[in-house]
Amino acid sequence: MTEYQPGVCNIGRSEQRRRSALGALGLLATLAVVLWVFATDTSRLYLLVTAAPFFLVAEGFLQARSGFCPGFATAGIYDVSDDGGERQQVADAEARAADRRRARRLHLHAAGLAALATGVVFFVGTLVP
Repeated sequence: MTEYQPGVCNIGRSEQRRRSALGALGLLATLAVVLWVFATDTSRLYLLVTAAPFFLVAEGFLQARSGFCPGFATAGIYDVSDDGGERQQVADAEARAADRRRARRLHLHAAGLAALATGVVFFVGTLVP
């Protein structure tokens, strides 16, 4: 079992697996959008829609890898159990503040990765006839 560490780790293995699944789902959605654009000869501008699923990919995999969930941080809870379902309140105000700071950083990191990936897909997509 992982131990809760404010601003560092607030989810255990079970929750990390859920975040990995979210990332995989986002990847499938991204692929679906790209395939749709090329299969239907739709305007390449629609490739910009990949920003949303790319954000899910980045959020999911970053959360799984780091063991930290911004949603839990915002709610002031953590669940570091191996099996999940053992959510507990973060009682300390300083710990909640550290969690919120980490949540903002993770969201910004995910948004940056999503923007970069979207830019690459759009750029490459405009090169393909």
